[in-house]
Amino acid sequence: MTKRLLIVQFAGDFREAWRLRERTGGETYYGHGYILDELARLAAKHGEAGFLCGTAPPHCEKLPTGATVLGAGADAYKDPRAIIAAIERFAPTHLIVHGPMVKLLRWSLGRDLPLGCLLADSFLMNPLERWWRFAGLSRALNDPGISLVANHGVNAARNLVEIGVAADKVIAWDFPHLRTPDGVPARTAPPPRSCNLFYVGSIGRKKGVGDLIEAAARLRDRFDVKVRIAGAGKIELFRAQARRLGIADQVEFLGLVPNSRVSELMREADLVVVPSRLSFPEGLPLTLYEALASRTPTIASSHPMFTGHLVDGESAAIYPAGDAHALAERIAAVLSDPALYQRLSHGAREAWHRMQIPVKWGTMIDHWVSGDEADRTWLASHTLSGGGQAS
Repeated sequence: MTKRLLIVQFAGDFREAWRLRERTGGETYYGHGYILDELARLAAKHGEAGFLCGTAPPHCEKLPTGATVLGAGADAYKDPRAIIAAIERFAPTHLIVHGPMVKLLRWSLGRDLPLGCLLADSFLMNPLERWWRFAGLSRALNDPGISLVANHGVNAARNLVEIGVAADKVIAWDFPHLRTPDGVPARTAPPPRSCNLFYVGSIGRKKGVGDLIEAAARLRDRFDVKVRIAGAGKIELFRAQARRLGIADQVEFLGLVPNSRVSELMREADLVVVPSRLSFPEGLPLTLYEALASRTPTIASSHPMFTGHLVDGESAAIYPAGDAHALAERIAAVLSDPALYQRLSHGAREAWHRMQIPVKWGTMIDHWVSGDEADRTWLASHTLSGGGQAS
């Protein structure tokens, strides 16, 4: 029987990702090329495979690979009606909601078709805020009508259990990571007074961008400070902060850069900074993989999603999330201690390998769509209660 798999995500635009790849051979966001390839493979194997990005302009286009990319021009959290209409037009036999979109999950549970939910989120915010934003999520995920539940990274998967999702349903997943630290030379200490910092990711308060800029301002009398920030978001807000703090000339906003350029920018820096605040719903940021693979020492916040992956003083320098003063002091400590700097660079390789997860996005979806007894056994064996707790 021909199967029609549809995956629904809140944002993004895989039509544009396809066009960029055809034009340049590259990607802006890591994993987009992999997803496009896996969609083509799933379509060839099962019949049809589509990826619907809710906020992308309305479209439905079948790519030369056989995969279909769609957009609905709608916000799934506010009003998912246009997204629901696009789903109904595609008429899937298998549906995956890729994100904690409770309204879509509730609607989907009323359909008579296999349903999965994939996440890349944590839910560590204030319980009142969690209830307001994600009321009913754990109840929906525990519903027997959802036969696949997975989160990006082991800590994020465990966090689902902490908010009430049954461990025998939850799988930790990841993308394949082709850039590795193997063969990349470890770093020695930077030149005296050098303080070249690099950040990549969405640009917002909860990601800690303001903390990084404040920390840089605190260090300007001790080091020759330069901060390079790559990504999209509230750039003007933080450019204004840099001006207020008197370091506008030392903070460079690069905008979106090709993913292939990220590793180069990391190698050019003295330190990579991952300053996420506790209120940001990190799953497992791909920046960590990139930073460790670059062997440039990493300064990271104490976000719980990093626990177990990064060890303070061995594979990263950790500071209390949201504390710009502590961030500045950790940066200064690493740059002033050649032995610590080298130790962090050497420790990056082991940390990168420790973070690898055997369950990859496309393989997991393939087993779920196939759905025979062997596939169900494979999925069950990788749940948190079935032994799938790779670190």
